[in-house]
Amino acid sequence: DLNAFYPSCEELRDPSLKGKAHAVIMTDEKTEDIMKGAVSSCSYEARRYGVSSAMSLSKAKSLCPDLILRPVDIPYYRGISEQVMNAIQGYADTLEQASIDEAFLDCTARIQSESPETYAAKIKQTIKDKCGGLSCSIGVTSTKSAAKIASDFEKPDGLTVVYPTELRKFLEHLDVGTVAGIGPKTQRALKEIGIDTLGQLAKADVQKLKERFGKNGYWMWKVANGTDDEIVAPRTDNVSLSTENTLESYTRDKDKIHGVLDELVDEICQRVREHGYLFRTVGIKLVRTNFSVETRVTTFGEFRNDSESISSV
Repeated sequence: DLNAFYPSCEELRDPSLKGKAHAVIMTDEKTEDIMKGAVSSCSYEARRYGVSSAMSLSKAKSLCPDLILRPVDIPYYRGISEQVMNAIQGYADTLEQASIDEAFLDCTARIQSESPETYAAKIKQTIKDKCGGLSCSIGVTSTKSAAKIASDFEKPDGLTVVYPTELRKFLEHLDVGTVAGIGPKTQRALKEIGIDTLGQLAKADVQKLKERFGKNGYWMWKVANGTDDEIVAPRTDNVSLSTENTLESYTRDKDKIHGVLDELVDEICQRVREHGYLFRTVGIKLVRTNFSVETRVTTFGEFRNDSESISSV
């Protein structure tokens, strides 16, 4: 997991930003003219002031008046991401790029006599040496879901290794929301039946979980027990498809909003089918007139390709 990736990329091309509070802004304005927008990501120095992703620029500036701003530059960030993936490819039996700043590596055969700690430290150093000093956090363990949690455990620049015999103990006190794929709605539903931690989820009646949550209930139970078995698989077509629309005028009319959403769903679903893609994760982003941003994301337990799965979210 590359730490504060967008801001870190900006530091690569402008080293004077290092150690300063700065943010990458979703805006249509140029660097010297940014007066409106929302925070896409920010440096750790900015986070100490309370600045966070999806925050309106006005709120961010009120918390940190000296915040330095840069507009989002996705093509540039993708180029840096490609450098990183190329640099670490040789360490993996299989590499699965999960997003622009995350990847899963299966290194089972390549580690050989080295300890996981030593091998992971080599990967971290290679990224720093070959990619301009970029830092990352690595989680090493026996399942993908737990590795993702472990990579978040000691940010920034962290390295967390959890051996299989220690995995359930590592997970048991963590909130269910630490698992990628257990969103706010599912968290609320779990809390309604007295499940707040992964330890409680691991001890729950799996049949009752399946009755309440379907296949996702079984998947969550396996994650909590450290026994989920999703393999690391290269995704040559692992892409994020998105579409958006800006209304001509402000409205609270739900029928108008639903009409626009229906058009967006039809467009994105057509593109999914044209490419022959399947998807598990569906998200929506709402930008208000003050440029505050709200996002919601749902991850299904299995891959899908139907428009109803998009429109329902």
